[in-house]
Amino acid sequence: MKTELNCNIVRDMLPLYAENLASEESNRAIRQHLNQCENCQEYFKNMQNPIDCPEIPQKEIDYMKKVKQAYKRRTYILVSVIAAVCIVSLGIFLRFFIMGSPVFLGEAPINYKWSYDTQDKIYSIHGTIGKAQTGARIKVYEDKQSNQTIIKVYELVPSIFFPEDDFSVQIPWNGETDIVWQGKYNQQVIMSAQYMNLCISEFKDNQYKNVVDVFDMKAVDSIRHIFENSAEVSDTLLDAFDEKQYDNYINILLPSITGTYATWVTDESALQEEMSDERIFLYQENGKYYFYKEGEKLKIASEQDTKWIFDYINKK
Repeated sequence: MKTELNCNIVRDMLPLYAENLASEESNRAIRQHLNQCENCQEYFKNMQNPIDCPEIPQKEIDYMKKVKQAYKRRTYILVSVIAAVCIVSLGIFLRFFIMGSPVFLGEAPINYKWSYDTQDKIYSIHGTIGKAQTGARIKVYEDKQSNQTIIKVYELVPSIFFPEDDFSVQIPWNGETDIVWQGKYNQQVIMSAQYMNLCISEFKDNQYKNVVDVFDMKAVDSIRHIFENSAEVSDTLLDAFDEKQYDNYINILLPSITGTYATWVTDESALQEEMSDERIFLYQENGKYYFYKEGEKLKIASEQDTKWIFDYINKK
């Protein structure tokens, strides 16, 4: 049976025919129709011809380029502004919450306690800035050029990183460097071997003679141990030593291994402690040697301990 296709069906199938995707039977029917239908022939020719795209004027191309460039510029400006804001915000955060500003003794209500462990050779410091709504950070580093150990305490805005105004640090120290509190513009030596010297002087022939002035913490520990373990021979606490009563005696000044610093001294007991006489006098009476220290009981020195002290003095 002969099948004839109408124009609409043929035109729908022409894309398959042009790409040789239709069956052989369909191709024969389409060819037969094209041979008989001039309209479909023309339609098929037009379909095979390339489509002419209208040429875009150069002005429109230039305009689109300008729009694209302007968009890029705005994007760069926006990114730059956001980056600048982030950098400034980060700088403000680091300045007030992480880095802080160094504070100097006397310029802020700083209070601290210090101690020195003569066995482990550790200098410890613990204190507070004493301001409301203040955080604190402490930094320690060695300045080899000036032979100093630098302490810097920074005042910050309280945060989860530094929520409190207290600070503490432990520093290995053997007396070879000065420990310096460094402010923004000023500095102050707060610990030095000179401050920890063992000082021993002898009063003889109506004059004092310095016989020992040296940084020797081992000897300090030994003399302190001798004094603390010497037997007490009185029940009353001693007043100030009457230096005019004796013609010959030894004056021993042991360095303090603890201390405090306060911007304002308001505690009278603390002030009295700062002013107390820490000297230990060693004198001879009736063939025996005694330790005399204001505020403590009179103690007798054993022959062995007395010999050790005088041997140490003679070696120096």
